[in-house]
Amino acid sequence: MTYSKTSTSSELLSWTKMARMGSTNAISGLSQMLNEELKVTALNLEEISIRNATGLVGKADDSVVAVYLLFSGNTTGHILLTFRPQTAFELIDMAMGVPPGSTKVLGEMERSVLGEIGNIAGTFFLNAVADYANSCLMPSPPVVVTDMAGAIMGSVIAEVLQRDKSAFAIRLTFGTSTRQIEGRFLVLPSGNVNVTVAEHGEAKNK
Repeated sequence: MTYSKTSTSSELLSWTKMARMGSTNAISGLSQMLNEELKVTALNLEEISIRNATGLVGKADDSVVAVYLLFSGNTTGHILLTFRPQTAFELIDMAMGVPPGSTKVLGEMERSVLGEIGNIAGTFFLNAVADYANSCLMPSPPVVVTDMAGAIMGSVIAEVLQRDKSAFAIRLTFGTSTRQIEGRFLVLPSGNVNVTVAEHGEAKNK
C-alpha cells in the first residue's frame, strides 16, 4: 500500500477508493461511539517528503494530543488521530456524556477514553480497507501522547525513514455541525500491498 510515481492509474484508483471507504467507515464508527453526527470536511491523498511530514498535524511547536496505532498484516503502517488539547477535552465530554467543559486535564480515565476513540477510528478504517482489498490488517493497542506536533511526528517518521524518503499519506479532517470540534486522522502506510481493480469494481490482491 505504498504509493510511488510508477503506480498505475488502476492502483491509484484503488487507493483512492480504499481511502474514501476507510475514512467514511472510521467517521461512522466515531459517530456511533460519540452519539453525534460527524462529517468529513476534507480528505487528501498525497505523497509527502519526510521532512515536511510535521505539517500534516500542525506547526512544529503546536501542542497536540495524539492517539497512535501501528497496523500490521498484509501491509504495515501508522495511524495518528490528532487534536488540539481543548478539542480532545470536548471529545471526552461527548464520549462520557457529561456537560461540555467538564474535562480539564488528561488523567488515566480520560486517556483511556481517547484511546478507545482512536481504537474505534483505526479499526473501522482498517476493516473497510481490508474488506475492499481482500487482505488482513490488524491494529495495535492505542497509545495516547501529549507533546509538540514536531516531536510526535518525529518519532513516527524516524521509523518510516528507515525505509523511504517519502511517504503516501491519507489525511482526513472532520467535525460536527453542532460543536466546534475538528480532528485530523492520518494514515501512513509503510508496506506494500499490490491491489488492482477488477472489472466488476472490487479489488483483489495481485
